[in-house]
Amino acid sequence: MSGDSLYRAELFFRRLTPEWLKTLARLMRLVFQPAPAHAPTIPQQQLDGAVLLNDRIAMLHRLPKGGVVCELGTWRGDFARAILDVVQPAELHLVDITFDNCRKDVLDDPRVHRHETMTTAYLASSGTPAFDWIYVDADHEYQAVAADIAAAKGQVKPGGLLVFNDFARIVRPGLGVFGVHQAVCEFAVADGWPVAYFCMNGEALYDIALRRPDTVA
Repeated sequence: MSGDSLYRAELFFRRLTPEWLKTLARLMRLVFQPAPAHAPTIPQQQLDGAVLLNDRIAMLHRLPKGGVVCELGTWRGDFARAILDVVQPAELHLVDITFDNCRKDVLDDPRVHRHETMTTAYLASSGTPAFDWIYVDADHEYQAVAADIAAAKGQVKPGGLLVFNDFARIVRPGLGVFGVHQAVCEFAVADGWPVAYFCMNGEALYDIALRRPDTVA
């Protein structure tokens, strides 16, 4: 069975599982799943040009209009709606394992291309760099984020952005273990992409945007 089929089967059984049992499973994961390692520090020279914004919508207003955009993980489609309204992309590619919960006005928009598959599978089939920016908001576990980064970084055009939702280190009941902070910091340090935007959030679930250098070693 392929990874995509296994994930679909897991999703099916999740829908059948009572909420109390899901909560118990999350608590057990906190007991047995180790916390993420300490993330490396992003060098100051990669932060000097960053713009601090009060939220991610403010970032959208600063991005160029049009272009080709990809969102990895869209769920209800609320941020996809904001991208369509503010950035007005020529194409918005939405990648998710299911679109059952996504709002109809997003799915019906002629600029939207939906891809019902795993994020890494879609990115592996995309060919040459095709996107002006990619918004990463899929599985938040460390291994999944690291895999999305590895697959997505080559799909962003030089000068384009990789934007990450929920840039946070979290180990708490109800949310499980977030590995976004660790994975993104490791990527920034290893690949040298500078931080372009840092977006605040009232729940400390920040957004961070890294810009692909015009030339990559």
